[in-house]
Amino acid sequence: MSPYAKAALFVIRLIATAFIICSLCFYSTDLYLWFSRHPPQNAAMLALKAVPMLIGLALFWKSHPIAKHLTKDLD
Repeated sequence: MSPYAKAALFVIRLIATAFIICSLCFYSTDLYLWFSRHPPQNAAMLALKAVPMLIGLALFWKSHPIAKHLTKDLD
């Protein structure tokens, strides 16, 4: 693998990690409410908070082909 592809892979995985951490931060307040026995938010809000996690997991899953596609002209 070329150094350009490795750098692109690193950046893509860094962005994916940021999406996952952002989603976990969104869910931390609901977890705190759940532990303190307060009712959580409605299901629609919980589903919207899961979107960044799904994007991050999809980026992790497809990071290698995306990096190869971005750097195919640099080899």
